Amino acid sequence: MLDVKVESLRVVIVDDEPLAREGLRSQLAEIPGISVIAEASNGYDACDQIIAHRPDIVFLDIAMPELDGFATLERLEPEDVPPAVVFVTAYDAHAVRAFSARALDYILKPVAPERLAAAVEHAVQRVREARALRDSIERESEAAVSDAVLTRLIVRDHRGTTIVPVDDIEWIEAATYYVSLHRMSGTEGRPLLLRERMHVLESRLDPATFFRSHRSAIVRLDSVRTLRAASSYDHELVLASGAVAPLSRDRRVPLEELLKSVPGR
Repeated sequence: MLDVKVESLRVVIVDDEPLAREGLRSQLAEIPGISVIAEASNGYDACDQIIAHRPDIVFLDIAMPELDGFATLERLEPEDVPPAVVFVTAYDAHAVRAFSARALDYILKPVAPERLAAAVEHAVQRVREARALRDSIERESEAAVSDAVLTRLIVRDHRGTTIVPVDDIEWIEAATYYVSLHRMSGTEGRPLLLRERMHVLESRLDPATFFRSHRSAIVRLDSVRTLRAASSYDHELVLASGAVAPLSRDRRVPLEELLKSVPGR
């Protein structure tokens, strides 16, 4: 039995190789409190399983046909991504990109028991933090439910309360447990952290002014200056301030169509 103590954690395993899934499932069965609630053999099925079951941890293979591990996460909304994402792969070349995708951990195959135990221990703390924050955000969101289009955001932190007019916002970035408000060039101060979910903001911002360019970004349409390929996997936007925001490949065409109707372009 692996020497690790955990609370009840729900797990989804994603790997296109049946033997790899079986091996990982057997190792996880040795950890009390771990429950493998679903498995998936490809990225599309993984998205369905994750949305349906809301796991605490997903053990995600990277090299899969059609939709690799990174593209699988790309298809999920930020609020659908499990609190703990652990990449499991036979290759170490993806490590940097894995952590840039906000993975909790990165394990090489064949999976060593001590590495699996360490990943689960990391996941325990991440899940505790995520559950506490989720409860807090849901309470605040329920108290502020409205169909009105947002004209300002209220940010509270240890320094006090800041009123941020929506007209001052250039783009919004999904952080681990918050969103980061990036203000227009010339606006005083660094980005502000707001405890809110991206889909809530997206639903209440004026769609003629803001566009969800990526699962982790909402951009101001009249600030977009350049659309470009960042790599064979990713696209990005250069904004008026010089800031760079991510752009999903499947959202590029809708964005280009919207930009044609933006005043002043």
